[in-house]
Amino acid sequence: MTTANPLLAEARDVLVGRLNKGVNLLAGRNDLIVSVEWDAGPATPPAWFTFAKAEVSLNGPVALAGAEPSQINPLTPAGRRRHPVIVGLLCHEAAHAHSTHWEHGFDGDIPVVVARAAVLLEDPRIERRQLQRRPGDQLYLRAASQLLILPDAESCTEAAGRWHAAQAALLTAGRVDAGVLDKNDVRKVVELCLNALGRTDFNRLRALWRDALDLDDGDVAGLLDIAAQWVEVVGVEDPADAPAPACATGLPEGHPAAPGQDGDDEPEGSGDDRETPASGTAGAAADALARAFRDAMDKSGERGAAQAAADLDDDADQDQPSTSGEDSRERAAAERAADEVFHGYIVTGGRDPRAKTRQPTPSERDLARRTAQALRRAQFRERSRTVIASAVPPGRLSGREAMLGAAQRARKMPVTARPFRQVVQRETPEPPLTVGIAVDISGSMSWATTALASTAWLVAHAVDDVGGNSATVAFGERVTAITKPGVPPTVVQEFVADDGHERFADAMQALDGGLRLTSGAGARLVFVVSDGHFVLPGEMERAQTIVDRFVRSGVHVLWLDLTSNERSERTIVPEGAIPVPVTDVTEIPHQVGAIAVRALRTA
Repeated sequence: MTTANPLLAEARDVLVGRLNKGVNLLAGRNDLIVSVEWDAGPATPPAWFTFAKAEVSLNGPVALAGAEPSQINPLTPAGRRRHPVIVGLLCHEAAHAHSTHWEHGFDGDIPVVVARAAVLLEDPRIERRQLQRRPGDQLYLRAASQLLILPDAESCTEAAGRWHAAQAALLTAGRVDAGVLDKNDVRKVVELCLNALGRTDFNRLRALWRDALDLDDGDVAGLLDIAAQWVEVVGVEDPADAPAPACATGLPEGHPAAPGQDGDDEPEGSGDDRETPASGTAGAAADALARAFRDAMDKSGERGAAQAAADLDDDADQDQPSTSGEDSRERAAAERAADEVFHGYIVTGGRDPRAKTRQPTPSERDLARRTAQALRRAQFRERSRTVIASAVPPGRLSGREAMLGAAQRARKMPVTARPFRQVVQRETPEPPLTVGIAVDISGSMSWATTALASTAWLVAHAVDDVGGNSATVAFGERVTAITKPGVPPTVVQEFVADDGHERFADAMQALDGGLRLTSGAGARLVFVVSDGHFVLPGEMERAQTIVDRFVRSGVHVLWLDLTSNERSERTIVPEGAIPVPVTDVTEIPHQVGAIAVRALRTA
């Protein structure tokens, strides 16, 4: 619909252009388009993705929340933090655009309730994938959680009540497990879901959604298998007892699992005399759960918005692009390098056909577990306590300040006393952890391969356990993936170190593109295992340039200094990198874990 106001129309066009750029950056694509329904009604979902058209659609009134189009710029850090909800909607739909691939194998032959369960399970899965690629998107997804919809049960049957509770559990506790929401915000919802489902079935559903979170993109068969088990645990067969999600993203048009299909919308005068959710004990339980869900989402959304506001730099110029032209080119080059290196990676082994794989040893599993525990302790932040003084209640009365106020009033002086003291506790966000490892596999490094293979495996698992992201690459005459971002390997990938030269800069670019190191947040570390003797012409200069760029972006480049090891020449460490002395190569796994813990404590 067009508007008669030419200035408003122009502002809307500018915003849509910005949204188009933003969603493609978030999704790692370049073919997505954004449309905004400026006059959409409240019944229209806040946002949805149409797979066949590669189109993200927004409900304008809901997404803008009263803001003027000219005020919104999601392409700058300040602009994103000023309007975190609309960015969160883009993040969710971009996650679908990047990670939902069920155009083949998701057809109308699938039972309706199974298809709807699969749609539900896909939502937290793709959000987890988004955070693995872009950890900084968490606050935006959290801010947009205030718009999450829990569809009302259409009947008061026992099956409908259990589906309602299972759906609420997935949208809350499932997103906690995905790393989006905080468990304290959804505690009341989880308690009600436990009462409705029973602890045994609740835990069975939690195990299923955790399995779904670990599925690879495009594993439609695995998702449908988990969805079928989900339906069996919930115990629902009639689609009327299992209302469709508000937005069945990616489903073919007219699919029976989509909203409004298969009799979901009863025609007028149908004569159906089912109970409404508001009647009886079951209706009261459904209403209580719906209220708790709405309160939890409001609280979570407020926390996300508050975090965005706290991070906002008031001096930032929102009209400036988020990166310089040079940084944009570097980032694009890094993303291309990551696609080339990590494409085709599988969890049962990296891409080097010369190298063998093996099962992790009990000692490696134990060290990974203990490293994860240490990281989790270092990541945890106590709630901050701020004392706020006020002239009026609530708060604890300070007698001294009250007397000062009385004296000031008696002397007809300006009253500056603040006799009431209130302690406000705020959640302190746990910093994300991102770890990259680059291993030299030229001939001079063959003596260190065993310990480094072990390091790559245990770091991937320990970092993943705390919701972080990691990857390991080996660089020699080419760069190969050892572990992939967000995908802990099932086996230990060994190294073959017999290459004649080293492509260090290409390895660092691949890690940057895969982990978003230079554009991310939290504790970001890169461990380099190399003697630094790069023989390829110009590689030493390229190494210094890329290390400088990482350091400027807040990435700690830690270079394992092998000089003290009798089997290595003097290690050449580029300026800006932090040398870490290594006297015993078998201690490298312990050193990497200890350094990551220290980085988290200071993040």
